Amino acid sequence: MFRKISSVFLALSLILTGCWDRQELNDQAIVLGWGMDLMENGEYLATANLVLPLVSKSGGQESGGQSSTSGFMTESAFGKNNRDAEQNMQRKLSRVLFPGHRRNIFIGEKLAEKGVFSIMDEYGRSPMVRPRSNIFVVKGGTAQEAMSIAYQLEANPAIAVQKIQEKSGAPISRSLLDFFIMANGTGCGVMPALSIETPEVNTDKKTPEDSPPQTTLSLYGAAVFNEKLKLAGYLNYDEFWVRLWITNQLAFRNFTTIINSIDADKPGGAAADALSGATRGKTVSINVDTFKSQITPVMTGALPKFRILLEGKGFIEENNSPLNLSKPDNVQKVEVRMNQYLEARIKKVLTKVQKDFKCDIFGFGDTIHHRHPYQWKKLAADWDTIFPDIDMDITVKLDLTGTGLTGQSLLPTRDGGEGK
Repeated sequence: MFRKISSVFLALSLILTGCWDRQELNDQAIVLGWGMDLMENGEYLATANLVLPLVSKSGGQESGGQSSTSGFMTESAFGKNNRDAEQNMQRKLSRVLFPGHRRNIFIGEKLAEKGVFSIMDEYGRSPMVRPRSNIFVVKGGTAQEAMSIAYQLEANPAIAVQKIQEKSGAPISRSLLDFFIMANGTGCGVMPALSIETPEVNTDKKTPEDSPPQTTLSLYGAAVFNEKLKLAGYLNYDEFWVRLWITNQLAFRNFTTIINSIDADKPGGAAADALSGATRGKTVSINVDTFKSQITPVMTGALPKFRILLEGKGFIEENNSPLNLSKPDNVQKVEVRMNQYLEARIKKVLTKVQKDFKCDIFGFGDTIHHRHPYQWKKLAADWDTIFPDIDMDITVKLDLTGTGLTGQSLLPTRDGGEGK
């Protein structure tokens, strides 16, 4: 009897051993991008960017070359939420949807305006969603539109936007995680924002080999969400770096300001001359690749104040001003002028966030919480009404460590400039 029972268990162990729930690679539809839009009837439209395996092998991103054939396919389906739409999408696909490699999530502007609360739960609950995914808002468009545009430099537009964000000095692979952290902190949230850009100038294609500019994806800046997780507004490309610098997330950035002839005669000068914009006059551009932020809350009055020290190191990349940069004094003039310019830009963005969005997207409340926990207990409940009125003392200190390959320009002396 014992031998019979042992034989049965042995036979079962041989039969049942193995990965019965395994899914062969050839049976999987690998999802690289996922998008959600809100329709007029309140239903959600989900869109997926799927890898085309045959194209990837021949000339897609994996081979590093440009393929004449699109390396992805786009599929959509309606649903009541993420999972319901995914199930409906599966009806159109010969392979099982596999979101384990999903890197980017797109949200249409209309859905962002109505609030993303209803779709975010799955991104934090499902084991198939990476917490370190990138999540984007499509400004002025839908997720489906953004995900349908073929990006010539990459096999998949979902990969392209991630690389664009990285090349703009912003952190990648953590915007979803950051959003959850912020939503559970001060209650607000920030996501990178994309826009669909048409060519500045339309150029006709005269031969099949011509490659004129096409409609493409662009990093617009950042989308700001209020405590109800509804879209409060945007920071554009010339503004979103302010938050990254204050929160110690900015990797590099170019800055350009005007250096008028007045700066060649005396240091400083009227700040308005340099703050009038960088589209006219004589300009200097610097590349800053080291950023540091120090936020100090001051708890002396009825309302807290903040001292914000922003430091950076960089070098001069272009000089169209009358200054002879072979002279150290003139390099110092550029530092002074650039610090004035950046301080004014940062104050303007801070005021916009405080007065227009009323959302603490800089983590000032968290700073009080960490350094003055007892005072924070008194402020936390009313922080959304306190934040718009707090004072900020901003100081920018740039250290210019070089002027490029030359100090004095290789071009002849310009009008109003310094003689040799």
